[in-house]
This record gives sequence, C-alpha cells and structure tokens, in this order.
Amino acid sequence: MDGKLAVEAIFAVSCAAMIYLVLRKPSVHLSLGPRRIKLDTYYIGALLGPTLLIASGLMNQSQIVRGLQGEGGLNPFGVLILFLSMVFMSIYLDITGFFEYCARLALKFAGGDGRRLFFSLYIIVSILTVFTSNDIVILTFTPFVYYFSKNAGIDPKPYLISEFFAANTWSMMLYIGNPTNILLASAFGIRFDQYLGWMFLPSVTAGMTNMILLYIIFRDRVRKPLTVLEELAPSNALRDRGGAMLGLVILGGCIGALAVAPYLGIEMWVVSLGFALALLVILLAKDSASAANGSGNGGRGGQLASTLKRMPVGIIPFVLALFITVEALRLYGVTGDIGRLFSGISGDSTALYIYIFGVSSAISANFLNNIPMTVAYVPISVSVSQAHLLAAVLATTIGSNLGANITPIGALAGIMWMSILREKEVRVTFTEFMRYGLTVTPVTLVVCLGVLALEFMAAAL
Repeated sequence: MDGKLAVEAIFAVSCAAMIYLVLRKPSVHLSLGPRRIKLDTYYIGALLGPTLLIASGLMNQSQIVRGLQGEGGLNPFGVLILFLSMVFMSIYLDITGFFEYCARLALKFAGGDGRRLFFSLYIIVSILTVFTSNDIVILTFTPFVYYFSKNAGIDPKPYLISEFFAANTWSMMLYIGNPTNILLASAFGIRFDQYLGWMFLPSVTAGMTNMILLYIIFRDRVRKPLTVLEELAPSNALRDRGGAMLGLVILGGCIGALAVAPYLGIEMWVVSLGFALALLVILLAKDSASAANGSGNGGRGGQLASTLKRMPVGIIPFVLALFITVEALRLYGVTGDIGRLFSGISGDSTALYIYIFGVSSAISANFLNNIPMTVAYVPISVSVSQAHLLAAVLATTIGSNLGANITPIGALAGIMWMSILREKEVRVTFTEFMRYGLTVTPVTLVVCLGVLALEFMAAAL
C-alpha cells in the first residue's frame, strides 16, 4: 500500500476507534487488589494511531521525537502544561464551593421564575467559562442543575442543554478557555491580548445568538414555575471562604500575567506553571497545618489531594499520541494537500478562508473530536499564505469551539457531560442532542464567522 494511503487509513482507524469507545464503552474499571480504578477509554483510540505507525514501519524513532517536539511555534508539552495548570487552579476553586455558590446565586435570582433561571444560569455559566475552563464548568454545573431541577419539579433538559452550549460557546473568548485555543494560538504566536482583541466580538455575538435561539426552542418548557429550596442558599455552598478568595486571587493574577508575558519575552506556559506551583505550595502548607491541628480540612488527604485526584491526566497520552499521528500526516503530505485545496478554493478572499476553515473545522470536530481536529489543522494552516493565515487560524478556533455543540462527541466536554447524564439517568439521546445542535449551531457559526470576516474587512481599510 502507498505510504500516504496507509497513514490516512491508520488515522481513520484511530479516529473510528475513539468514536466507538466513546459511544459504546466510555470507561473501564481495573481491579488492583481491593481497589477499583476507573479509566477513560477516549485516549485508547488515540494511542492506536502511533502503535500502528510504529508497527508498520511508517515512522521511525527520530520522527516520533519530532512529532512530540512540535513544529514551528507549537510546543506540545507547553500546551499541556498551560492547560493543566489552568485546570488545576479551576478545580481548586470548585473544591472550595465557589462554582456551586455561583450556581445557587442564579437560582436565588430566579426566584420561582423558570425563564429568569434560564437566562441567569446561561449568563453565570458564560462568565465563569470565560475566565476558567469549559470542561470544569460543565463538570461542576451539570450535577447541580440536575439536582435542583429534580427537586424543583421541572424538566432539567432545557437548563442542561443551555449550560452545555453556553460553556462551549464562551470558551472561545480567551486564549485559555479551551485547549484547542491554546493549541492554535501558541502554534502561530498569537499573543494573549491580540487573541482577545479579535475574538471578543465574535464570542459575544455567538453567545447572544446561542442564548436567543435556545430560548426560542425551550420557551414553553421554561415557563413552568419552580420550587426554590431553602437548603440551596448560596452561603451554604462555600465550604472554604478563605480558600475561594485565595483561588480567585491566584487565578486572576495568572490571567493578568498571561496578558503581559509576551511583552516580557516569557513563555505563557511558564507563567501558568508558576502560579499553579505557587498554589500547590500554599495548599501543601495549609494541609500540613490542618493535619497537625487535626482539623482535616478538604477531606481525605486534604485539599491538595482532592484537587490532584480530579486532574484530567488522561489528556496527556491523548494529546501526545495525536501529535505523533498528525506528524505522520504531515510527513506524507496529507495535511499539505488539504491546505493547498483550501487555498485553491479561497483564492485571495479572506472571507472565504474564514468560512472554509471555520465550517470545515466545526464539521471535522464531530468526526475526529475537536482536539485531534485542531492538531491536524495546525499543519493544514501552515500551507495558507501569510496574508490570510491569521484569519484561517481564528476561524478554526471558532469551529473547534462551536463544533462541540453539534454532536456530543465533538469535544471531550461532551463526552464527560453525557457520562454524567447517564449516571443521573437523564436520557438525552445522540439524535436528540444532534437535533438541538443542528437547529442552533449552524446559525451561530455563520453569524460568528461573519463578524470575524467584518473585523478583517475593517482592519484592511
């Protein structure tokens, strides 16, 4: 078989394995003595790609190392460190009860009005997602939304769907909101403030469009009055007020430092790692003091152990395996061919580049998942002329975020969200989710990409 065809076949098999495992067997349990360990299976399909490439002799050791080192400005380990550092700070904030406190504020503001709850919940999820991470917000809010919906006697689906769509839409605003943003921005040297300057208006437009369309869909179902539970008072949610303040100060300081780091010649992953290590040292000191006093703050092992236990370490082999597979696609010219095809169709039109890269990436995310899609689009974008490169990269970022709202397998957040719903016995089928996704997302995507195109037109004047 021709090398290029073999690499394409291996990539297709790897992606098919990921999708199959996500839909059929999202996790497995291993018994190690008295302990049972839960392992997510989404990265097993990703590991299949490098395994087949090595076994077939299509890649040698030096090529694998080159894939792990990344091409150009893309640093796989830097991307992982930046993402995991921000997640570490966000998880700690959640452990203090801060996210649940915000969710309860939305419920208190709504009173007994389901419509006010719908909008207040959407807005709070949006704000939190901008400054933290869509994955953490979804993992935190989904069980809570289910809980108060069940006890308030209302249909949870409108609120669960809107929460999910809000998180995956507003995650595109800041560099740190989604690992796909980090991958693309770091690969092409886009600064934190430069990224925000371009993505602010498209994000706001997409977020407002999403909210309006979702309300139109669910308006009859959210008019039902709800029962406000007294035990859900916001103040009861904060398990560690001082810790919540500490987490907010560190997270806010990190975001501010990330904005100025490029001007000081400091890598952003170094900044995020520094703040994460500072938090780790503080938590270690706090837990040691609590253990000495016998207070047992933060549960078994303390707050540091609780935070580390929830870290998504499975993303490490997942991302690194994808870099190796995509390096094979680059070596055998597959990504270059796609990039030249896109360039040939777009010609010299920035608007066409934006729509081709934005729409194709959103669709591709639902066949590959948005992280492997983004990794593959980095070498595809390299083939674009310098005059249109930034537009193509930002459009791909939009596609990687909004594409997660088409099907539940478009992003890791969707996989985790569906897993939580299965545990809570809330039935949202693949077809039902896709019906909502195809009603809302195409309109949102077209409008959002249109705003980005207008920004480039204005900049060219």
